[in-house]
Amino acid sequence: MMRATKLMMMTLGLGMAGSLALAQPQTQTATGTAGTLTDGQIMHILKTADEGEVDLGKLAKSRAQNKDVKEFAKQMVDEHKKNEKEGKDIAKKTKVEMTKNDTSTSLEKMVDTEESNLKKLKGADFDKAYIGNQITMHKQLLDDLNQKLIPAAQSPELKTHLENTKSHVEKHLSRAQQIQDSLSK
Repeated sequence: MMRATKLMMMTLGLGMAGSLALAQPQTQTATGTAGTLTDGQIMHILKTADEGEVDLGKLAKSRAQNKDVKEFAKQMVDEHKKNEKEGKDIAKKTKVEMTKNDTSTSLEKMVDTEESNLKKLKGADFDKAYIGNQITMHKQLLDDLNQKLIPAAQSPELKTHLENTKSHVEKHLSRAQQIQDSLSK
């Protein structure tokens, strides 16, 4: 019972941190509009999210017990590395400098905390916590893409990249939910 409570608290903690990450007030843009993200800030947020998924995926690849969880972790590493590269290519093509911001800094801290929490778990407990947190993170990213990132993007290339990212996030979320269902049986 104690482990189940600990897992639930970790999942809830990540969800709250994720919700807070992009809900923070944003810095002003070059045009002076408060609350709007610049393309450079959006790109850095996405880069940070991709890096976090890669780091957590690598941890899960080495620690997961369940075959589906291991495969999912490998998929997260591979696909988020690819997404990060595509984002860097767009930044270079559009000559937009990725700009660190409060949101990307919060995401970095959240991933560090999550990685630290996951390192304390083993076996089936690790698998359940990793997949539960992946569901929370992907739901939050999907909401943020729809509500904040895509609407704020100015560059057509970035907007297209974000739409493609959204499609991948939806697939990742669906797969993580399937795995979670199988783990609870």
